Amino acid sequence: MRITRSKVMGLSDSMGMTPDRTPKLTETPCNQVGAGMADVKQIQAAGQSLDLPSPAGLYSTLTDGRYDSYPPYTGTSMHKALSVLLLAACVLPPAGISHAQYTNSVGVALPADAAPPDQQVFRVMSPEPRSLDIQINLYDGESTLLPFETLLIRDELWQPIPGAATHYDVSDDAMEWTFHLRPGARWSDGRPVTAHDFVFAFRRMLDPANANPYAFFYYDIRNAKAISLGEITDLTRLGVRAVDDLTLRVDMERSAPHFPHVVSFGLAYPAPRWAVEKHGRKWTEVDNIVSNSGFRMSEWTTGSHMTFVPDPMYNGPHKPLLEKVIHPFRYAAAQTVLAYENDEVDVETVDISDMDRIERHPVLSRELVKMPGRTTWYLFFKVAEPPFNDIRVREAFARALDRDAICRVVLRGAAAPAYSMMPPDFREYNGDAMKPYQDFDPARAKALMREAGYPNGRGFPRQEMWLRAPTPSMKMAGEAIQSMLLEHLGVDVTVRTLDRTAYMSKLYNWEMDFGFLRFVADYMDPRNMLDMTWHSQPKGAGRHDWAQPEFDALVEQAGAELDPVIRTDLYRQAEEILVRDYAAAFVFHPLTLQLRKSNLKGYSRDYDGIVGALMYSRLYKTRE
Repeated sequence: MRITRSKVMGLSDSMGMTPDRTPKLTETPCNQVGAGMADVKQIQAAGQSLDLPSPAGLYSTLTDGRYDSYPPYTGTSMHKALSVLLLAACVLPPAGISHAQYTNSVGVALPADAAPPDQQVFRVMSPEPRSLDIQINLYDGESTLLPFETLLIRDELWQPIPGAATHYDVSDDAMEWTFHLRPGARWSDGRPVTAHDFVFAFRRMLDPANANPYAFFYYDIRNAKAISLGEITDLTRLGVRAVDDLTLRVDMERSAPHFPHVVSFGLAYPAPRWAVEKHGRKWTEVDNIVSNSGFRMSEWTTGSHMTFVPDPMYNGPHKPLLEKVIHPFRYAAAQTVLAYENDEVDVETVDISDMDRIERHPVLSRELVKMPGRTTWYLFFKVAEPPFNDIRVREAFARALDRDAICRVVLRGAAAPAYSMMPPDFREYNGDAMKPYQDFDPARAKALMREAGYPNGRGFPRQEMWLRAPTPSMKMAGEAIQSMLLEHLGVDVTVRTLDRTAYMSKLYNWEMDFGFLRFVADYMDPRNMLDMTWHSQPKGAGRHDWAQPEFDALVEQAGAELDPVIRTDLYRQAEEILVRDYAAAFVFHPLTLQLRKSNLKGYSRDYDGIVGALMYSRLYKTRE
């Protein structure tokens, strides 16, 4: 099979941009805190409009451009051949710091406006992880990601750029991927980072004995699914092998043009076999851990905090400017703003319920930043059983939701109405075209319930709407939905909440008839939002029991399609089926609200305002 010419990972503007290019994002919210249905009715009675811009329009007011997703593989170069610039990026500091006053402990020149190295300490709260073992414990806290470097990492636009790999080759059919590792890369103990470390990590990640809940991310790899499900017990049959110490070959079950996104998101880290075999599950404890990123862990005080410092062994393009990153452990949401006000942290994501006080505060109001969230909140239904096996009932629920009121009043303008699964800053976003299927129409909603045999809600079984550990604002949104369903359909709904662990167990076992839930994009490709969430799966493996063969066929075809135009069209066809079959009632796409100290520069954003390795290599503090 012919192999295309080498793809050098595109540096775009991201490798040479000035540290503080991220726009300061602002939006005027509503005037009421914790606004509910009474506030909605008061505004409507006064004749005030609740109309919001379209979701894409709202997002465009927050950014200096749409965040388009990474173009799928087309059989020609996806990236500019910037190998000379890549080499320079590995040895030169970021642009704009040629007149730096200070040099940090690993020899990186700081920007001219930077504070002294002893003040380059960044503090951000994180839940205390059970372990930093990525192949077993992804998503247990942001701090799990910091000491490890994936094959590729993401820039602030979520585009894959060089990480542990400098570039890759890919076959014309996107079935064979060859990653070329950075020469001279070292683990924190001085040993070389090799392709064998990645082979060991991939096998370990997919070993059913480790029960990694996110192993399915890699099911496109040859034999990955069969190994993960225990159907193949020989781990060496996984389609990942070391050609030599610096060359990693990955063979796929099917064409996978989205694969660069996958290996830039979690899990695609190497693992030090010698440390794992010596220490077992304790290999990531502070006295045992071996890491490969620009930071290494120096301290883990149980119940208090975790500290990372620059690793002098790191030779890659993402060397840090910071001298220290501290993660105080967070246990209660109420701690967040207070910790920020007490100068215990430099950044904190806040809830909408805190907005009134923040916006009236002379300092906090200037340090508030708002960003698109790449998140969709939706109502889901157990469609295999009454009453939600009736599409008329599902459509009625979707038509009973005044999304503009929820976004503008309840969420104070910090959300955009959702009419489909894809968030507005995805290139493939088509929500405006989907709006006619799910737009607020209480008259039609009432008529549908009457046709389904539930006039004014009579005879409709009482429902429990399940929320997962909601923030105050999301609980208010749930209560607004509860009120709308009662007002427009006559349906009595009780709002119930569960902690994350219990909720996800009930969700995947299809033990909830009806719920209000979010999905946060893992990477910028529609496969993540559509295939991974809505493709039919057996109980225990998929979120929802909705199954539609035509939808499945379309997302499978789209996932393997190499032409980006055809691929987008296939995904849009699939999403229309999802929307018009009312597998869910899509409600809103929230913004991220964040407090950020004014002396921070180089900050990059994603749905939590953080872009892992790339941000930590650019972040620094200026002189006060």
